[in-house]
Amino acid sequence: MASWGATSRPDGLSFGRARARAADRGLHPVKVLFLDDSYHRSKKYLGYGGFVVDGSDVRAIANDVAELKRSWKIPERVELKWSPPPDHYLRTTFKGKREDLYREAIGLLADYSAQVIVAAHDLEECYGVKVHGWDFPRAKLWAAKQQFRYIAERFERPCLSQAADAGLVIADQYESKAGEVAIVRDAALVLAYGTEFQRFENVSIIPLVTISAFCPPIQLADLVVGIVVSTLAGSPYGAALFDDVAKLFLLNPHENAESFASMFSAAALGFGLIMFPRDFRSRGREIMKGMDDSYVWSDWELKPTSA
Repeated sequence: MASWGATSRPDGLSFGRARARAADRGLHPVKVLFLDDSYHRSKKYLGYGGFVVDGSDVRAIANDVAELKRSWKIPERVELKWSPPPDHYLRTTFKGKREDLYREAIGLLADYSAQVIVAAHDLEECYGVKVHGWDFPRAKLWAAKQQFRYIAERFERPCLSQAADAGLVIADQYESKAGEVAIVRDAALVLAYGTEFQRFENVSIIPLVTISAFCPPIQLADLVVGIVVSTLAGSPYGAALFDDVAKLFLLNPHENAESFASMFSAAALGFGLIMFPRDFRSRGREIMKGMDDSYVWSDWELKPTSA
């Protein structure tokens, strides 16, 4: 009679596969993190980020993006982009106001209780550039790797850990194939061995890389990170939409607290908006002044200050 090994069962399944088949999926839903990047050339600001939603909502979000395009008479094949190139449909043919289109697109994320996480670097102030004289392509790749780590830490905790959810990361292509491979390789090591601050128990697999033109949620991630980076850079076009995005920021959950109250910026920095180097964070507080004046994060609710 054959003995059972540590990872085998008499029905031929591994114990891991058997547990997966037996798991009640309703108790362990999947959350999906969609990521894209944005680079402001004159300011040398790099942003990487997007939003987290329930996996069960992804199909509905894609359908809603398609309906949004139809309502604005935009062909479905046209990619929504925060900063479209000169020959893009949104610059050459679109008759509406892009600000209104983008506000409605961000509103779709609010409908699905999305949580926004964006990491941003001021590359000119990073030590590799200031001390070692790195060129900006090298600095961008280094920063993108760091940004993935910061975002993954917040995705694992608190997004996934609070309900023991499983997590999946889907990211847009990087600007170069070699850079993309380097980021995925680094991400694989991070997810396998953890960071200085976080081990990863719930993120299921290395980031899956896709093509934004064929992935409507990635197009929304492009808008999210583009609006944040543009606002940091002082653009009035980003600032006009920033509060719509900021209301979706992942906020400090104050785990184990019985009651709390916090300024909005204090709750968002380090969670929904992660900024480096340290001195850059003052710019984050500046752009969130309107949110600080209007809202307070208290007892797990965003409450108007006038209430």
